[in-house]
Amino acid sequence: LLGTTYAGIIHYEDRVAVNYLLSRKEVDSSRIGCIGLSGGGCRSGLLQAVCNNIKAAVVVGMMSSYAELLDHNVQSHTFMLFPAGWPRFGDWPDLVAARAPSPLLVQYDIDDTLFPLSGMKRADQCLQQHYSRAGSPTAYEGQFYQGPHKFDLEMQQNAFSWLKTQLGD
Repeated sequence: LLGTTYAGIIHYEDRVAVNYLLSRKEVDSSRIGCIGLSGGGCRSGLLQAVCNNIKAAVVVGMMSSYAELLDHNVQSHTFMLFPAGWPRFGDWPDLVAARAPSPLLVQYDIDDTLFPLSGMKRADQCLQQHYSRAGSPTAYEGQFYQGPHKFDLEMQQNAFSWLKTQLGD
């Protein structure tokens, strides 16, 4: 009613959570990362995009370009994937790459019925281009896995290992 969106409210709450972490003495503020699957991946991508305190992010099962989603996949997604007004300025991967070269890992599920493979590949190419233009092409990594929408043990091990490398021991 006052110009905000549900996506904006959820994103605000995620930034409040980061600020809470920063207030804790046992938290090393230079080593905060985020990770999420599906809607959580959307939140991780948005948080990475606008929160300078996030040092590395992992997006799992939540990446595609908009063009491939529009005809058949809009209704199966959270409203957070389509921030109000954003498509006038860019695509979903453009938003997630807003803080390039901040480290970003995206894990794609090749047989995910929520995201066409062509949209995943286009997103991966877009993210590679953003990170190359930012002068750090290796700060972005796209990993493709066989199977449906998931975050299985192999993916988890790879994601947590990647985060450990990015954030330190």
